[in-house]
Amino acid sequence: MANSYKILGQIAPSQNTLTNVYVTGASASSVVNTIYLCNQDSSNANVSVIVRPVNETLANKRYILQDQKLDAADTIILNLNITMNSDVILAANISTRAGEVNANCSVNAFGVEIS
Repeated sequence: MANSYKILGQIAPSQNTLTNVYVTGASASSVVNTIYLCNQDSSNANVSVIVRPVNETLANKRYILQDQKLDAADTIILNLNITMNSDVILAANISTRAGEVNANCSVNAFGVEIS
């Protein structure tokens, strides 16, 4: 088995749109070591991070974070070491907090892909 240390995914999702950050392939697995959630806006945001198998629907048990407040111009760093077998999705959603006008955030995942 080969280990590839890499950027697993980098996204700047549209608001209120669950977006895949990384999907393990059918013949690979991975370990997501670190996830960076960065708010580049002057408004506060909510962020959700989800891990789920490709063939299963979204459910409450899939959330790593759900509607976590991400302050304006701030970054949350998650050091989780999430193990993902084949056909698993790491996804994120960004939304505007009540009373705020915008949410411009990015999500970056780093780790090891094993194939």
